[in-house]
Amino acid sequence: MSTGIEEQSARPLPKPRRLVTPTREALLQSFAAHESRSMVWIALELLVILGGTAWWVAQPHHDMPGWQFALLFAFAFLGLFDFIITQHFSNRKRLEDIRPEARLGPHTRDSLLAAVRRVQERLGLTRHRMRVYLALEKDVNAFAMRLELLPGWHLFNSVQLNRSIVHLLDEKELESVIGHELGHVFAYSPIASRCMLIHALLSGVLALVIAQVLHNYDLRLGAPLLAIGAARWVAFSTWVTQIRLVEFLCDDHGARAAGLVPALTTEIKLGMEHEARNALLLRVLEAKRRHASVPIADLMKEYEDAMPFGGVQSDQARAQMEQGIKRRLTEHDESSFKGFFNFAFKSDDTDEDALEESIARMRAVRSIAKVPASLPEVLNDPRGLVPELVQRIENHPDHVLFHLQEELDDRDSTHPNTSRRILYLWRNQREIAAAGC
Repeated sequence: MSTGIEEQSARPLPKPRRLVTPTREALLQSFAAHESRSMVWIALELLVILGGTAWWVAQPHHDMPGWQFALLFAFAFLGLFDFIITQHFSNRKRLEDIRPEARLGPHTRDSLLAAVRRVQERLGLTRHRMRVYLALEKDVNAFAMRLELLPGWHLFNSVQLNRSIVHLLDEKELESVIGHELGHVFAYSPIASRCMLIHALLSGVLALVIAQVLHNYDLRLGAPLLAIGAARWVAFSTWVTQIRLVEFLCDDHGARAAGLVPALTTEIKLGMEHEARNALLLRVLEAKRRHASVPIADLMKEYEDAMPFGGVQSDQARAQMEQGIKRRLTEHDESSFKGFFNFAFKSDDTDEDALEESIARMRAVRSIAKVPASLPEVLNDPRGLVPELVQRIENHPDHVLFHLQEELDDRDSTHPNTSRRILYLWRNQREIAAAGC
């Protein structure tokens, strides 16, 4: 899908990109060390809870009735579980609740349920109850949640598959994704996410302490918000440094569930899809630059509407999107009273400098030379061509596998880029296979 940049203008990067990958053993050691530090952190949380409670009880509370303190505590305690509301109202269904005759790309409800069971059997997780949801989302992604009141209280644990990823992947590849997400839920779930009751108690006690400290100010009514922010930081901030490392471990968890080849082709398909969608997004931003009076929200709606469930068929999706954009432009450029109304009242306040910067950055990425490999051919014969693909990635460190920003450097991203994920799986395939025995 071209955006006006000719292939011959593509150029290598001025210096090799970072393609280093950790060993599986090093990742496991890092994860174990982090969990040990987290246990110390949780112990400190308990001391703060006990100390804060004792301090608050010892203070005089004449100017504020007890029921107000109770409300502050309850608001701060329950506020840490706001995700329950978000999940409850999200547009998703449990796999068991999908109509048996429903077709989801190459899959059915029963085939999805069977895939989940197979993955659980291969990973030795059949004794664990697991809720798996299908979300009516066009974003090609999947999510896992493991948030427990205390270790062993599996109240909120679940896996969510967006409908687009179900349409995009075949059965074995989808098993790899399910295995990856179950890695987040079980094998590589941080202890900090499994002690939500402790974090909630910390939030409640901090609300009482803050309200007491600010008892002479109206700001004390905002104590729960401050407490929730602090408790959320305590619960999750230390985990940020481990996110990319755990993604590698969950990738090999998926490979153990479905096999190395499906895990690799999954990464390739997802990378190709994100690249294609990014190219369409660039066209939207360029249309906004040419027609500043058109609200970006209208153009983004055309972008979303052009996205099918599953893979982007480039010609079809581009034609649909361009027709929609043309219709929007016609509506906003007409010289009638309606056109003036739209211009006067519907135009947005898009930051022109930020828009130009985004377009320049995306076009700069698309001008970089790609690794000389035909990915559709690799997908047609992965067992025969994946070794050659790996060799070409390693031999061309100044090329990118996909025209995506994180391919240049993923250190600012929560996930490793596709090139490094492929290299990690390939370089550690013996250790992964041994772990699956």
